[in-house]
Amino acid sequence: MHRYFNAILLAALLASPTAPCLAARHSSVPVSESIVGNDRLPDHDLRLGTVTVHPDIVYSSIPGYRPLLLDLYLPAGNGRHPLVVFVHGGSWTSGTKRATGHYADFPGVLARLAARGFTVASVDYRLSSEAKYPAALQDIKASIRYLRANANRFGIDRNRVAVWGASAGAHLAAMAALTGDDASLEPAYRSDPGQSDRVQAFVGWYGPYDIPAVFSQAMAAAPAAGTPTSPEEAAESTGPLNFFGCTMQGCPPGVLESASPVNFVDKNDPPALLIHGTADATVSQDQSIGLYNRLKNAGIRADLLLIDRVGHSWTGPGRKATTAASRQALDATFDWLARTISKGTQGTSPNRIRIRDRYDHLKN
Repeated sequence: MHRYFNAILLAALLASPTAPCLAARHSSVPVSESIVGNDRLPDHDLRLGTVTVHPDIVYSSIPGYRPLLLDLYLPAGNGRHPLVVFVHGGSWTSGTKRATGHYADFPGVLARLAARGFTVASVDYRLSSEAKYPAALQDIKASIRYLRANANRFGIDRNRVAVWGASAGAHLAAMAALTGDDASLEPAYRSDPGQSDRVQAFVGWYGPYDIPAVFSQAMAAAPAAGTPTSPEEAAESTGPLNFFGCTMQGCPPGVLESASPVNFVDKNDPPALLIHGTADATVSQDQSIGLYNRLKNAGIRADLLLIDRVGHSWTGPGRKATTAASRQALDATFDWLARTISKGTQGTSPNRIRIRDRYDHLKN
């Protein structure tokens, strides 16, 4: 969701987590001045500190498509660990499981989370040029079932699973979190059918959750027909359309509504943390605020963190602001996950994050 999709959300409540684990702060995480898209993980099993990384595990093999892969980060120690599944962004058109935003070494970031006692999986999925929605959502669900099916092998606690996504990945993660075990979204062949794809927590970074609103805003901002564009710009404008089976002339009836997380909220949904930048011109903060309000109205534990003066991918007005926002989002996410799905803390009150309950001033 780049230049032509200038309005899809996730607002950022400045919250100052006060969890006692000072070692969890991310003041040393390297942050790049530009968006990072290169792969920083070697092609073999390796150790990152105390964490063991198994790259490129095949979690799904669908005839006619490339094998779908995930990287798995295993913490030290025996026993069952909570699982966090990360879903990358990229306008549903590009992206990699090993890079997100300005983080210069995103595998290192995921290893930091694993070092806190989580099993962490970062997953690939089918993009807009490969298969139309809901194929990518089916892939995320398949990865969750695969990991549950191999819980003994990987030391995973099947009852403590979170899904975390950024941008387009936040959309897919939200859909996975809000539609657990929904047979209507599954293909005829469902991998690991004996396992559930329900999750116990969801984290979304600057994601789109009301897709018709996103598309209407993007179309309003699109250049006039016939305006010259680069191949990259053309891909950015047509990729999301293709992903949902749409063209510049329109979409199949109901497809955008059926792909909108806001339309699947109910009282059985898991706890959620939504983080967004108040200056996000790619995905409007209203997207996160809208989902947050729906979750709260349904009685779901939901936290909203708005980070002032930063845009999509935590891009700020300068490198200092980008670095601060990138690290703040990690602090809030890691601490929230620890409180929400770590052993003995599931379901406890998130009183260490100060969340504002009124957003009238943001809606006017």
